[in-house]
Amino acid sequence: MNKTVAIKSIVFATILLASIRVVGGYTLQWKSQSLEVREPLEVLPSNSVLSLFPGETLRFNVTVENHASISYNVCLIFRLNDTYYQERYVSFSNCAYTIEPGAQTLDAWLSVSSAAPAAELELIVNITRDIEPTPAPSPPSNLAPSLTLFGAGARWAAGNGTSALYINWYDNYVAHHFSDGADWGPYWRERQLGEIKNVTVDVLEQQGFAVTCVGDIPSDISGFDLVVFEAWFAIEPQHSQVVMNYLAGGGNVVIIGGAPCYFATYCKDMWPYVSGGENLSAISDWFGSAQFVNSGGTASLVVDKPFGTSLEARSTVYHIDAYGCYSLAAMSENAQVIARWGNGTGSVYAFAYEYGNGRVYYQAEMDW
Repeated sequence: MNKTVAIKSIVFATILLASIRVVGGYTLQWKSQSLEVREPLEVLPSNSVLSLFPGETLRFNVTVENHASISYNVCLIFRLNDTYYQERYVSFSNCAYTIEPGAQTLDAWLSVSSAAPAAELELIVNITRDIEPTPAPSPPSNLAPSLTLFGAGARWAAGNGTSALYINWYDNYVAHHFSDGADWGPYWRERQLGEIKNVTVDVLEQQGFAVTCVGDIPSDISGFDLVVFEAWFAIEPQHSQVVMNYLAGGGNVVIIGGAPCYFATYCKDMWPYVSGGENLSAISDWFGSAQFVNSGGTASLVVDKPFGTSLEARSTVYHIDAYGCYSLAAMSENAQVIARWGNGTGSVYAFAYEYGNGRVYYQAEMDW
């Protein structure tokens, strides 16, 4: 081989290899870029002031914003600015939630020991992610016997049903007291009506009901497993047929206090007896009693462990130092009396009754 040509070949090969290395060097270059992983959950501020007395349990809401596009399992963490007070006197709900994208309102509760001193405190709410979802526990049950009986009676009436329509005083007041309801009444004070509603809803929820609260009776109540009649002014004689048809078809009702009188007579005040409301014969077929009477004093159970509760026969379920409270007489043959007033009249404080394919539970008074 010509030496000159060989030298040129070697030089060319060297240049070619150098070129490959340069090109390969460019393909290995990296460009730095910042990466941020943000916290997706935010506890939104609340302007509400929480207030309760020692020995009480208070439900309240916490609103959380999920800024992400996916769901998270979370747990709320509560901290008072006085750790000694918290450890000694206060307990909080401790349950997991699933937070969908967007804003969600979470139900929580706190309970204060009956031995707790008065205090002005600051509550801080934080949130933590990646908690296994578990059923939310119920708040501590410190129910008075009358509320225990009411909850158990509602559960008996509904059987395995879980949906309850609650026709309550507070919502009736809100709907009517500025309009036609301005001439009704007198209503109790708004705050008292709100407290009655809250306690009743809590009791029903502890029994596993999903509660819908309204102030008037809808034209169709068939979509609910249980209907609770509390607000007298919502009830009119025309609703007797509605309830009778509902019971015949397998619906179930709870009736409280003086409500039966308003099925028997049209009245928008507290004195239905003026127009004959104490005569319940018109509704006795489906209700189970034909007479409304006044009573008071002490109401005691006449059966042992009603509806599966731990309440014992002859124990006091309700007491009031007054006369003129709600009560029933002239009971139907198949009515099962649960408790009676003990003031000598023996009138009925609570009873259970079945009509058609449905059930009726009545209770005169409760410790709201």
